Amino acid sequence: METVVITGGSGLIGNHLAKFLVEEDYNVILLSRTPDKNKGSTNIRFAGWNPSTGEIDKKAIEEADYIVHLAGENIGAKSWTASRKKEIENI
Repeated sequence: METVVITGGSGLIGNHLAKFLVEEDYNVILLSRTPDKNKGSTNIRFAGWNPSTGEIDKKAIEEADYIVHLAGENIGAKSWTASRKKEIENI
């Protein structure tokens, strides 16, 4: 069974993608800043990743057959001021 690692897996698209992949018989690893606070399910588990510190669960990456990168700034969370646009560009 192939394994897909998803960054941003707790977001709207990532969550749906993870469920779809499990239905298609993939193992899924969701990278999270708080993996211990999340519950996995059959064929879904969480692994640690903190982009701010550069820490990542290397074993999860080694297990990956595919990586889908969906992590990013929530562009609808705040007003689009000049400084906010700069934040989004730099992420």
